[in-house]
Amino acid sequence: MKKLLAIVAGLTLSVQFGTTLLEACGAKFLVATGSAFLQRSLKTRHPANILVYQHSREADVVAFVTKLRTMLTHMGHQVTVADGEGELRDASGGRFNVVMLNLDEARRLKPGIVLALPKATILPMDALVTQPVIALAKQEFGRMLVLPATTKEVYSTVEAANR
Repeated sequence: MKKLLAIVAGLTLSVQFGTTLLEACGAKFLVATGSAFLQRSLKTRHPANILVYQHSREADVVAFVTKLRTMLTHMGHQVTVADGEGELRDASGGRFNVVMLNLDEARRLKPGIVLALPKATILPMDALVTQPVIALAKQEFGRMLVLPATTKEVYSTVEAANR
């Protein structure tokens, strides 16, 4: 009995110390990103070829897509903007890892995107949506970028889509 108690105590202590060492000083975050510099600067270690679909030529949509393109480029990704369905079809011959577009457009254009870009991840985005809508979109596409989003939220969502 004493031998069993000693073994259990030893295992408990080793698990406790092993877990504490892994979580100390943010070590788990350094392991995940590779370095503290990349984590702070929001520079990607795995650049993606991203296709952003601009569904409208309204001034606010154009301004948003321009800002998103700049943000993604600063993170180290290659970004192509498709202005309309014609350009989306033309761009479908390229090698894209992620296709970002409005949630309604993602649902409407999903069959065509899946056929043209079978290896690409569709990343829908939408503003001011409710939790049930977000849950349904995550079931359909695996993830969703909810707007407005911070730079860190955009970074982490695109990184997850690019895996």
